[in-house]
Amino acid sequence: MNRIKETLARLARVARGSRDSSSASSLRLDRVGRSSSSTLDSREKVLVRADGRGPLVIFDGTQGSEDGIDIVFVHGLFGSRFGTWTKGGVCYPRDFLGQDIPGVRIIAWGWTGALSGNGTFFDQAESLLTDITRIRSGTSRPIVFVGHGLGGLVIKEALVTAAMSRIYGAHVELGNVYPRTIGCIFLGTPHVRNGKRSLGECIAAAALLSPTPPSPQLLRSLRDSDKAFENQHSTFLMISRDIRVVCVREKFPSTIVASSEVARDVDGLDLGKGTMQMMLPRDCAAYEGFNVTRHEMAVTHLDLARFKSRDEPGYTQMITYITKTSSGPTPAEVEAREPRNQEILNALYFDTMTERESRIDPAYGQTCEWMLSPNLSPFPQFLASKDPVLWISGNAGSGKSTLMKHIWHSEKIKQLLIDGWASEGDLHMACFFMFEGGNRIQKSYEGFLRSILYQVLSTRRDLIRVAFPSFFDGPWPPSVLFTSTNNLNQGFYSLFAHMSETLRLFIFIDGLDEYRIMERKDHYEPDELDIVYDKDTGDESWGQSKWAMDSHMEIAKLVNSMANKDVVKFVVTSRELPVFDEAFYGFPRIKLQEHTERSITQYVAGRLEDEAPGLPDTKNLCKEVAHKSHGDILWARLAIDMVVGCSLRTLRATLDSMPTHLGGPDGLYMRMLENLTPEQQQSAARIFRIVLGAQQPPTLVTLAFTEEGHLDPNTGELRAVKDNAHPYDNVSIQRLSDNMQRRLKICCAGLLVAETGPSTNASSIEAGHRVVFVHQTAKEWVRRKDIWLLLPGCTPLDSVELDFSLLSGCARHMKAFDLLRPPILAWPHWRFRPDAWLLIANGMRYAERIDGEITNVQKYCELLDELDSTCQQAWVTALKNHKPLHEDPDWYETRLPSFCRKHWASYEPMDAGKPPKRKDFLSLAVQANLVRYVKTKLSRLGEEARSKKAQDLLPYVVSPKAEGFSACAGLSGDYCDFHHDMPDSRLLEILFDAGASPREDERVFQKALKAGRHYFSRGSVTMTHLMETSSSARLMENRQRWVTAIKTMLIHGADPHVEIQVTAGTAENQSTATIAAVDLIRETLEGEPEYAVELIEMEALMGRRGSVGIAR
Repeated sequence: MNRIKETLARLARVARGSRDSSSASSLRLDRVGRSSSSTLDSREKVLVRADGRGPLVIFDGTQGSEDGIDIVFVHGLFGSRFGTWTKGGVCYPRDFLGQDIPGVRIIAWGWTGALSGNGTFFDQAESLLTDITRIRSGTSRPIVFVGHGLGGLVIKEALVTAAMSRIYGAHVELGNVYPRTIGCIFLGTPHVRNGKRSLGECIAAAALLSPTPPSPQLLRSLRDSDKAFENQHSTFLMISRDIRVVCVREKFPSTIVASSEVARDVDGLDLGKGTMQMMLPRDCAAYEGFNVTRHEMAVTHLDLARFKSRDEPGYTQMITYITKTSSGPTPAEVEAREPRNQEILNALYFDTMTERESRIDPAYGQTCEWMLSPNLSPFPQFLASKDPVLWISGNAGSGKSTLMKHIWHSEKIKQLLIDGWASEGDLHMACFFMFEGGNRIQKSYEGFLRSILYQVLSTRRDLIRVAFPSFFDGPWPPSVLFTSTNNLNQGFYSLFAHMSETLRLFIFIDGLDEYRIMERKDHYEPDELDIVYDKDTGDESWGQSKWAMDSHMEIAKLVNSMANKDVVKFVVTSRELPVFDEAFYGFPRIKLQEHTERSITQYVAGRLEDEAPGLPDTKNLCKEVAHKSHGDILWARLAIDMVVGCSLRTLRATLDSMPTHLGGPDGLYMRMLENLTPEQQQSAARIFRIVLGAQQPPTLVTLAFTEEGHLDPNTGELRAVKDNAHPYDNVSIQRLSDNMQRRLKICCAGLLVAETGPSTNASSIEAGHRVVFVHQTAKEWVRRKDIWLLLPGCTPLDSVELDFSLLSGCARHMKAFDLLRPPILAWPHWRFRPDAWLLIANGMRYAERIDGEITNVQKYCELLDELDSTCQQAWVTALKNHKPLHEDPDWYETRLPSFCRKHWASYEPMDAGKPPKRKDFLSLAVQANLVRYVKTKLSRLGEEARSKKAQDLLPYVVSPKAEGFSACAGLSGDYCDFHHDMPDSRLLEILFDAGASPREDERVFQKALKAGRHYFSRGSVTMTHLMETSSSARLMENRQRWVTAIKTMLIHGADPHVEIQVTAGTAENQSTATIAAVDLIRETLEGEPEYAVELIEMEALMGRRGSVGIAR
């Protein structure tokens, strides 16, 4: 946010043509001992001549046409417009390129100046934007930038600034450079840090390679600006995905003059007498990213930018780079886009996208029509105004969601927008109904972005490539997680950076107070997650936690940062909490409870007329209920539910005795449970705890099985095992569901409901059978521990028994799964149906919760064995029932027997990549951290079999199969797979005690060493996945477990001198090197202060002296 504000403020300054007065006092980029106006020293006279600053057209082959491209050359530090690109009197952009690439205009841009106050080259970027905008007036030709050395940083800063101006509608004329830019070629430009060296240090090293040595003061300032340059690069990554980027590094070192102070701080070969040889640090000159390629040129740093002959290999390479960055799609690529469009839309979609909205009752009669009356509501005025946000606030249960659903579907509102605010653009409307009671994705930033992007792009499929250009050139599924927050965020901003001139987006967000920071939840301590109740009235009486309050602040900032009076407007609803009062101060606001009394009166009258006709004095009764509700329509609805059916004599007394608020120990919710019998209260407590403890809202079937418990009370037999003798059929499953429905209504007082409406996703859980809370306030209320202490029928519940029952419910549901649909899919390849696998995975997570707590280990292992055999039976049955579409003798003779011998756990459904190979259920149990189960199962084997099985399991403990992404991630939104994380370190000793040895197969240690790169390499897809789907805490746990695994293997005899082949880069930029284990361990952990002690200990184990350098 600070960067955005600073960028917009500077853009305003550029547009006014003024300069920041503070620039004069900032650091000058001067040569050693000279002012910026001094004459050139002898070294530079050979290379450059004084060409000045600003743009200069040095070749124009466009003949005034809109065809062709503009190529803009930006020299590096202390370079010049001609000199940097000239060798032997030949300025190759002018003398060669114009003839060899038809239809180009070549612009050389020169710069000097000061390091900006924010530590980057912002002032130079401003000048570049202004100059290029002016010289390109009247043309929309594409642009390719070529930057040498630190000139590449000026280009990056300029494009970031231009993109921000497009996104936020500030001085769009400057921002027009951004959507026209199709390529960037960086010659020896530092982009990222290199090992222990920070990005600022790498940039300082690049500055030393300039035609003239920089001063020590400038070098220090570049190093100190490390954070600013890191921020610049991260923002450039976001906005450059559809720009083809080529990164080139020199292969030969340069000889430079360096003082002793500089020489101490730079990696290079000291030649003595104040000279040294050095190159740009290897890994900093390129970065992993979409549309990014890396290359090397067999020249020195300065010669990256100059060629005196067409025959030089470097010149041929430059022609290739420019052609590659400026080439458009082929007809075949254009034709191939539509299938990819659909694949991207399918990836954005999630099954519960419209679930919350579908559960909201439509407005009763005309109760919401006041919203469009200018005399009653500021809404009509807001539609025509430039205000970016309208906040609809209201107490819990006041009908905010019902009103939002009503206006979201209003055609009249859409027409008013088309005629007014969006009259000069292309209007798109989108909505997102936050749902704290749903799964992870329904209350997260990921869910918001996926929903909004899906709604916009499904109606404008031509914009899909604008938002996600890099996903059109590679295979599908992609090698990275498409639905990562980082990727979605980049897609959203890319869309508006390119389309801000025409696109107008009107977004409805319901329930800001239900938003949660899901990806950073494990940053919080348990007491920061617990809800604190410190008030008896108002919205805050429902309780707050630090996590929830931080979530509210984050979503308020996100709305404010995205809102733009010209491009994006928001209508948002939330409870009346102080954080939103502050965030939306000054924006139009509607306090809903001030408008709902008339609506509640109409609602109550209609209900009484339909369900209790003939009541006397109905008019006054309706007014009394409306007045007593204090604008809370949920309270009115529940109150009418309670009084309908009362006799005339008791109706008035019942109504008079009702609490006037919902929550708390003396609210309407408590009254509803107090009316239950003690047995019903105990059942309610159990059912509520089960639903709250479920990984996702359970289906009616899963809940019914779970509520019965895991043991038969009469025989002590596992219910899952007992089901084998009496399997369920369609009739008994329907009877089970119907009975559960009745129990929800009676025992849970209607606070839990089964959703209605069919699912639109054939591979997902049926939405019509999921059990959720009737309202967010109901969920918050039943979480309160003090409530249940006040109900006489409630006794404490055993959390281990509840999780055991949830595990049993999943196992039993799997047994009956094929009654609803086949659990196995054959096309396009054999795999479990995603919702079937999700059921299995949930069961494994419940087992993980109780693995260390369970007392009846025998029953625990028996239940997991039953889950295993159930899944294997489902797998084999599906294979045997499969009938090939065409006659295929090979299926029955060869492939069917082969498939039947394989274990079901190897057929996890994947969205990207291959599924992890698992030989048996124990492999999955290891990955799920079922320590006690694994230990028990191994102990039951003979010595030889135990040793062999332990050896088979060792790779799963030390080297997770971190490839691919499960299809369940898109299905549930909060699925956590089993193959990206290091398992519990306690499993190591169990396996070694059972006879496993790292000496048995050196490949196990090699794989373990390679696994470390997933958790310590910044370019790792797995590390990125862990950071985006959970948090750095999860990543740190994986790091610690990997270090423990390597140390333990060394203790048990792993060879520290075994050689490992490691691969870096991707596709054409891939390189492979061989390195000894001892060196790889040091390379991985050196510079990681938290593992310094472990590294010293491992050095001792490997026979080296333990001396560890800690990164600066």
